[in-house]
Amino acid sequence: NIFCDGITAKTDLKDVADADIIVGSAASEDELTRLRIVENIASTSLDAVSSTQIDTASIESALMTLVLKGNSSYFYSGASNTMGYSLELDDLITIHLMEDGEATTTNSKEATLKTLLAQLPDDNSDANGLNTDGYFLNGAFKFDIARDDGIAKLEPSSALMAICPFNPPRPSANVPFPSTCVLRRDIRRRTYPARTGALSTAVEIPAVDQTDRHTNGVFMTTLLGDNDYAYGLGQNFSQTVADKYTLNGQWKRAYMINPGYEW
Repeated sequence: NIFCDGITAKTDLKDVADADIIVGSAASEDELTRLRIVENIASTSLDAVSSTQIDTASIESALMTLVLKGNSSYFYSGASNTMGYSLELDDLITIHLMEDGEATTTNSKEATLKTLLAQLPDDNSDANGLNTDGYFLNGAFKFDIARDDGIAKLEPSSALMAICPFNPPRPSANVPFPSTCVLRRDIRRRTYPARTGALSTAVEIPAVDQTDRHTNGVFMTTLLGDNDYAYGLGQNFSQTVADKYTLNGQWKRAYMINPGYEW
């Protein structure tokens, strides 16, 4: 939490929460056990996590779900004064890299991207005290902070924007690949931004005790087409994830993220 970052003490994210990423979709608990789940990825220092190529044959098998897992001893302990606190996903930016066969070359965008992500973060303070306007998390991302408003915004660095722009030109006959790396804001200030005519980028999965999963069903139809199969898969997957993680809409939350990029 950026607002627990005093000069002499700083709350580590992993002290209060962790996160999983589920790759794929499932209509039942049994199917969910067969999906790839990357567990416990949270890190305040944004330590590098080894990348793993996951081959998928369809967009529903590439669906990404981010699960936030709050620590019950922090959010639910009777001896704690943090029982009313919630986890909030303010900003989420995804990088869509579309290179093939160039990853090992030193001048590839993937190599440059990995170099940026591996850079050490700025300290949140200097000789003059706490940095009040923000600081770099690594070479690719930074926090812009408005402390008076209680807002910290995740922003890409200029170095990242130079190789992975937002909203690049559409492919054309003359330029079939205007950019092989693009950025997309999936969540911005707790909302789900979308360009006119573009598909939905993300949606939250309701708590386990909620019966209305219509939004998740509709979200899946934007990926797979407007049909009963897609609608049912979205609803069933939503309930399955809610059951597995006992989502409560407060400190156990999950978000379905569209794996495709809408030009």
